[in-house]
Amino acid sequence: MTGFSDELLRAALADAAGTVRPEELRPLPAPSRRGRPFALPLAGLVAATAAAVAAVVLVAPWAQHGRDGAPPRYALASYAGAEYVLDGAWPPGGETVTVRRSDTGRPVATVPAPAGSGGFRDSADSGDNRTFVLTTADPGACEIDFYRLTLGTDGRPEGPPARLRGAGLRQRMGEGPEQLAVSPGARRIAYAGSECGGEPAGGTITVVDPSTGDRRVTRLPPRAFANSLHWAPNGRDLVFETAGDYRDRGLSTLDTETGKMSEIRLEAGGATLLGAAFDKDGTHIVALVRGGDRNRVVWYATATKTITRRVELPPSAPEAPTDFTAYGDRVVAMIGDQVHVVTGTKVVTDRIGEDGRPLP
Repeated sequence: MTGFSDELLRAALADAAGTVRPEELRPLPAPSRRGRPFALPLAGLVAATAAAVAAVVLVAPWAQHGRDGAPPRYALASYAGAEYVLDGAWPPGGETVTVRRSDTGRPVATVPAPAGSGGFRDSADSGDNRTFVLTTADPGACEIDFYRLTLGTDGRPEGPPARLRGAGLRQRMGEGPEQLAVSPGARRIAYAGSECGGEPAGGTITVVDPSTGDRRVTRLPPRAFANSLHWAPNGRDLVFETAGDYRDRGLSTLDTETGKMSEIRLEAGGATLLGAAFDKDGTHIVALVRGGDRNRVVWYATATKTITRRVELPPSAPEAPTDFTAYGDRVVAMIGDQVHVVTGTKVVTDRIGEDGRPLP
């Protein structure tokens, strides 16, 4: 979970992920300020656009002011009910992560990365907003390691990050948003990466039981890469997005017990997928889609493979930067300069101002 500036940048870059070949790209220079990374190393015009977005976001972070003059909120997670976020885990490696209050951004604690690790790359919450998993990576050795970080009720770590020794992977790092997902209770870890060696490298999703070291590797179709992984509450099923090799952004589920993948088609008519996750009961996949300037949240029943509910959101520019999360009974979408909180069929909207002032 990250701050608003990070989420805007991640969303802008994720929108470009399906139009760029990962194997043809050159990394961008690191930004001058610490923050969330470029989600994909982009080249050419896409890189120039991403750099422009980064400059705007990093120089003038958007701060949201709630209704009736409420203080600005630091992170999208605060709307969903999360108390704490981790800031600083990003390629090419954050030397520290900072635990912050999700509403105010107030730092609670700073956690150094393990010595010699090259820094933390990814972080993910297990769903309780207290137990997080972070990764470190050695690209030269093609290795990914995992660490558990547990916070107390006051947000302070109960100890240094503990390496999950049975969970390490020999893989290449993934590219894109949310390569790491942690099931409820941190019982299982899912990581979207790619195989070591061989050309072209194949996209994979690996699921690890950190207590036993048992793992299952699912290989994706040729030239496909996964991102935006989210567990179902049952800790068995995953929903994820696919992109790569000029593919349209797709949505699929994975039964991690059987290895069966199922493609999901939400709506006909050229609607663009902007984010998806399981609902709190695990019976539906809730997704944000856009067609032209129309935005809507849809609920897809996995048992019947039908959409059972649609909630319309205010229109936006077709290319408006977007981020999306589902947490408990709330769905939160940030679209352009607006944040929409959906509970059932009710939508509450607030606006974001670049200068930190409420907008009319």
